[in-house]
Amino acid sequence: MKKILVVDDSEVLRNILTFNLKHAGYDVQEAVNGKDAIDKIKKVRPDTICLDIMMPIMDGFTVLKILKDEGMDIPVIVLTAKGGEDDEQNALSLGARKVLTKPFSPKQLIDTVKSLVGE
Repeated sequence: MKKILVVDDSEVLRNILTFNLKHAGYDVQEAVNGKDAIDKIKKVRPDTICLDIMMPIMDGFTVLKILKDEGMDIPVIVLTAKGGEDDEQNALSLGARKVLTKPFSPKQLIDTVKSLVGE
């Protein structure tokens, strides 16, 4: 079973994402901010990460930079409410594989995860 880490400071959104990913057959872990995400990434070694950008303590861009600097090649789907070209370009340049602008459908998320984990 593929492991997915959902990183978002919104409990409501984390619950929705987790529910849909579990329903699609994934083992889902959650993190509430970037620092929590880095700790869990090192322990869990997820197959894919769904990463919010705007979070307290440590934002998604910093998480991407740490992953890149430490050579962790984990596919990351960035989830953003901003949707600006600069943010998307920045996320992709830091190693994100895909950017989804909120709101997105559960099907979009599942299809994106499947494409990144090779299903």
